[in-house]
Amino acid sequence: MADQPGQQIYQHSLKWQNQTYRVGQAEQCMNWTREVLKKACGEQFATLETQQPWDRHLLGDGDKLLPEHADSLASEEFGQRIDDIDALEPGDLVFLQNTYGNWAEGVITHVGIATGEGEYIHRMTSNKGEVLVQPIPAHSFNGAIRLHDKWCK
Repeated sequence: MADQPGQQIYQHSLKWQNQTYRVGQAEQCMNWTREVLKKACGEQFATLETQQPWDRHLLGDGDKLLPEHADSLASEEFGQRIDDIDALEPGDLVFLQNTYGNWAEGVITHVGIATGEGEYIHRMTSNKGEVLVQPIPAHSFNGAIRLHDKWCK
């Protein structure tokens, strides 16, 4: 069983299953994830971000890091990094690389929340805005974060 913060995140994420989020607006995966984190853990997740995500070395000098970017929470400062899909627990933040665009190999472009058994819930990077539970695509998996207890009261 996942730690308490993970369970809180997991439970709040499932409320969105098969719902839509910001229909017609692309690139909303992190904004949806932050919405879940705010409900489960607190308002600090509205703007909390790292300036040193683990894919930082792959970004250009002029690339700004912002809270709505998929890699904005991809840092060990927020929790334990998990590199094995089979080790994920419900509530872990799942990061995928190269799901769209012309980015360098390894750049994080999508985020969702682990639900267990190799699946995650995420806001589709499509204009339909659907929040679905799907298998984590192993070829795109770039790691996960299990939040430290201090981030989720």
